[in-house]
Amino acid sequence: MTTELMRRAGVALGAGLLLVSTGCGGAAVPHGAQAEATAAMRSAREVGAEGQPQASYYLELAEEQMASAEALIDEGQMQRAERLLRQAEADAELAIALTREAAISSDASETRDRIRDMRERHL
Repeated sequence: MTTELMRRAGVALGAGLLLVSTGCGGAAVPHGAQAEATAAMRSAREVGAEGQPQASYYLELAEEQMASAEALIDEGQMQRAERLLRQAEADAELAIALTREAAISSDASETRDRIRDMRERHL
């Protein structure tokens, strides 16, 4: 009988801890997704995404998604907020990739021009 009572107490304690950790039934605030999206947006700004038209578009989109996600968090819609934060992170990462691609393309074009100039001088 004592074992059954201890088992029930353990189940009750576990259920209580689960409710407390999730905010009494609601999902937890997606702090991790929020931090990752913020970091990706910061990185996009640092590599110069604001100065590249395509990248700037995706960075702005990420910023709008972040604002919408924060409003959803305030409304208690944590799962929707997390999805939006993940999309914001992806769009910021795309802005980073587009910025880097534009820089590489520009460097390659300059290199081709220099090679062409050198060939013309030596022929």
